[in-house]
Amino acid sequence: MTLNVSAVDKIAQQFSHAAQQYQQHDVLQRITAQVLQEAMRSTSRLLDIGCGPGTDFSFLGPIKQVLAVDIAPGMLQQMRTRYPEYLSVCGDAQCLPLQDNSVDAIYSNLALQWCATFNSAVQEMARVLSPKGECYLAIVVDGSLQQLKQLGLRVNRFRSAKEILASFNHEQWQLREQQVMPITVHFDHLKPLLYSIKGVGASVRGEGDTGQAQPLLRGRQDWLALNSQAEQMRQKAGLPLTYQILFIRAKLKG
Repeated sequence: MTLNVSAVDKIAQQFSHAAQQYQQHDVLQRITAQVLQEAMRSTSRLLDIGCGPGTDFSFLGPIKQVLAVDIAPGMLQQMRTRYPEYLSVCGDAQCLPLQDNSVDAIYSNLALQWCATFNSAVQEMARVLSPKGECYLAIVVDGSLQQLKQLGLRVNRFRSAKEILASFNHEQWQLREQQVMPITVHFDHLKPLLYSIKGVGASVRGEGDTGQAQPLLRGRQDWLALNSQAEQMRQKAGLPLTYQILFIRAKLKG
């Protein structure tokens, strides 16, 4: 398996820098976590891929072990502070440092969209899951962050739901649930809206007339102009930012 190590290191660095402020800007993550958790069942050994600062799985009842995997050491440090009973593992979803058939269920909330090769992540999930194990996934897909594009900002490119679902081999997986859900979060001002992107390790940049990425802001006038544009989008609840989220519940065939 060939990985772009420099790209993985860059993403890990971004999320490590975001770790301490992550929970100030994770409105979307809390919404998607609630949707995922409604479908989850009790399990013995749970793997959380892209665990970030950690998730409370006590609603599932007693769990023998929670394996919390993240590529960002900074996130794992935050997670260990909150959930010292979890086993923290620094690793990449595309090359999990775990044994075959070692977990009974997989949870991943808004992490797998950063994989350079999504097929590799699916193959790794199939490898580490026990027969008939299940995974519960929330993944950002294309069509997200349209408001930022309207502001002339360049955002991360996301895969289509069709491309992601095609990675699940029907001879190996049973797709029990699959749904793309638009989720809009609102902000009082533009600054926290942009920090909601930066604060979770993602990024936005300006778009030049040539189509090349430019620095987001070059001075106070740029900021005022961007604020003025954003205010034209304001809704009653605040400034909107909409994501398209693919929710997947898949079972590994025995």
